[in-house]
Amino acid sequence: MLTPLDIHNKEFKRSFRGYNEDEIDEFLDRVVNDYEKLWRENERLKEDLERSTRDVTQFKQLEKNLQDTLLVAQKTAEEVTSTAKKRAEETKAEAETQAQELISRTTRECKAMREEARLSAQRSIDEAAAKVRVIVAEYDRLAREKNQFLMKLRTMMESELTILNHTIDNIPHPEEEERAAREKQAKETPPVTIAKEEPQEEPPEKEEAKAPAAEAGNESAQA
Repeated sequence: MLTPLDIHNKEFKRSFRGYNEDEIDEFLDRVVNDYEKLWRENERLKEDLERSTRDVTQFKQLEKNLQDTLLVAQKTAEEVTSTAKKRAEETKAEAETQAQELISRTTRECKAMREEARLSAQRSIDEAAAKVRVIVAEYDRLAREKNQFLMKLRTMMESELTILNHTIDNIPHPEEEERAAREKQAKETPPVTIAKEEPQEEPPEKEEAKAPAAEAGNESAQA
């Protein structure tokens, strides 16, 4: 490709009746100037194109890097999601297993506690029933002993009362016998008119004889 310097240094051969050298030089100068502008513009455009090409290349590389990064990120996200899902499933399964074990253990413990409480309650009931049976047996024994004692006491008191009544019936009553004798004598003896006399005092011996009889009568009445 020609350069402005090539055009400027170009020399033409002289010939008879040739072109005007000044006009040619002037024209060449104009051509050189315009061509130089075009050449520089072309160079600038070429540089711009190269720069743009480099930029495009960089952008393409950047795009490729971004795509690769996106792919890696997507793959990583998928792996993370898959790992998280797998971990979540494992955690869920582990939690379910632990929960089931906890439920089973709690159920066993509750059954054991209920059984222990039932046995303890049964033991308490049996002990209470045994104590009640002992108390009832003791009460029955005391009641029987009480009834036997009362029966013996009643029999003894009835026997004593019978003896006492018999003794009272057999106690002599001098006053009644004397009164009966007087009544009998009065019925057998006819009435006799006797002059009224002053009452005479009985002898001391007769009063002393009546005193023991009166005391005996009082003792019999008290008995």
